[in-house]
Amino acid sequence: MNYIMSVQLLPHHPGAKDLYSHVGGAIEIIEQSGLTHFVGPMETTVEGSIDELMNLIKKLNNHLASEGCDKVISNIKLIQSTEEIRIKDILGEYYEFDDEE
Repeated sequence: MNYIMSVQLLPHHPGAKDLYSHVGGAIEIIEQSGLTHFVGPMETTVEGSIDELMNLIKKLNNHLASEGCDKVISNIKLIQSTEEIRIKDILGEYYEFDDEE
């Protein structure tokens, strides 16, 4: 199976006035994962196996908890397909991607 997941994280930190103050750290974790991803204005889309994607969600939520967030809402959309699906194939009409992406 092939999977693409989009995730929107809504962390709540009792001391933060800025809703997005902890999202940057979460995006860094996604970037360090080595998985193909696309950061959008409202969610980030990631390619990987189901195990890789679910482990990434756990890592993101654990990171936000360790940063002092007392609540995290993770809105997840998951595509499962027997055919190969890739972010660059879906968005190729709208964005230019390097050959190595």
